[in-house]
Amino acid sequence: MKHHKLTLLLLAIFLTGAFIIPTNLLADEAVKIAFEENAKRIDLVTGRELPSYTAAERGSIRFHRGRLDDPEAFVTFFHDGIRKSGTDQLFSMEKVQPRFAIWRLRYKRGNKNTPRIHDLAVSFIPITSDTKETARRAYVLLSDMTLIEWGDKE
Repeated sequence: MKHHKLTLLLLAIFLTGAFIIPTNLLADEAVKIAFEENAKRIDLVTGRELPSYTAAERGSIRFHRGRLDDPEAFVTFFHDGIRKSGTDQLFSMEKVQPRFAIWRLRYKRGNKNTPRIHDLAVSFIPITSDTKETARRAYVLLSDMTLIEWGDKE
């Protein structure tokens, strides 16, 4: 009888954990994104207007300085010379001055700078807000966006 109760207790703990863990994992997997209020959100590949996505799959953000078929996992900017910063090092990037492509880069280690970004486009795998499923990779002008937040400060 004790063995049966212990088995039921362990089963209850496992099932409860099974429903809680995926939700937390999904939250950990998402990168927060935001668009300019009046941005058209036109996909550069299909020419179609995108929904107002607010999340992207972690690890899917890619930057494009020129060609869309040559993605980079780092952002390129001018700050006392041409510099690069990997997306794995960034906490967030927020647009500060749209006219000159000035963004505030916040790093996971706490430091920040406000350089002029050289990348023209960004691509990502969006997560739909209603079903939490991923959609086809989207390619948009970086100027249409206002925020990319990876999170995870060290």
